[in-house]
Amino acid sequence: MSAPADGTNRASLDRGNPNTLPDAARLIALGSLLAGQIPQFRRNVDMDALGAGDYALATLDCLELPAHAKAHTILRATVRAGTGGTGEYTVDAYGATPSTTECAVSPNGDIVFLATDAVTDVDVSYIPERGDVIDTVFPVVSDAIVFPTAITNRGVILLAECEALVGTTTGKKIVLVPGGSPSAGQCALTSVTKAGVTFAAADAVTRARVKLVVTAAEELHTVLEASAKLL
Repeated sequence: MSAPADGTNRASLDRGNPNTLPDAARLIALGSLLAGQIPQFRRNVDMDALGAGDYALATLDCLELPAHAKAHTILRATVRAGTGGTGEYTVDAYGATPSTTECAVSPNGDIVFLATDAVTDVDVSYIPERGDVIDTVFPVVSDAIVFPTAITNRGVILLAECEALVGTTTGKKIVLVPGGSPSAGQCALTSVTKAGVTFAAADAVTRARVKLVVTAAEELHTVLEASAKLL
C-alpha cells in the first residue's frame, strides 16, 4: 500500500524518506513514544523482592515505574510463582487495593500486588500513561497545596511522587486516590479535578516536593495530523 499524500506529518513519516527520518524521530519524540505510548512488557518480575516502595501502602508489593511512563491500564498479569497462587491474576480498577490473586494500577501509576501473595515471578503487560512530567516544590497552607493555573490548565493526570520537606513529619508520602482522606504519612490529589494536594493535619506539612504527570504539551495525534514539517 502506498503512503497517502495528504500533506500531514503522518503521511511524511509513512513515506520514510531516509533524509528526513532523523528529523521525524525528533518531531514525534521517538524515545518517549516507545517508552510511554505503546504497550510495555515486564518479564520475570519478583514482586516480593521489590516490597512496597516509597509511595504505596505497606500491605502491597509495588513495581515502581518511571514518571514519564506510569501505567494507565494493566493488560495481563501471569504469575509463575507465588504463595497466593499461579496463573492469570485479576486486574482491579485503578487505585483499588488488590485482594489475593489480584493486581492493580496504584493511585500514583505504579503496579501493585498484595504482599501476602508473595509473587516471585510474574509477567506483566500494560499500557503506559502519556504525559509530561513536572517536578517542583510548593508551599503547603492549611494542609494543602493549590496548584497554579499554569498547571491546572494543562490537566493533571497523576501525582507520581510526593515528599514533605518541612513539617512535623517529613519524607515521602503514600499516595491515595484523588479525593482520598489522608492519614498520617499519606497524601492525595484534592478531588477528581486534581487541582492540588491534601495532607494529613497530623503531619503539619508546610513545604513539599511533588512530581506530577500532566497532559502532554503536544499530543501525538495532533503532531501527526498537523501540516507536514517533513519532506
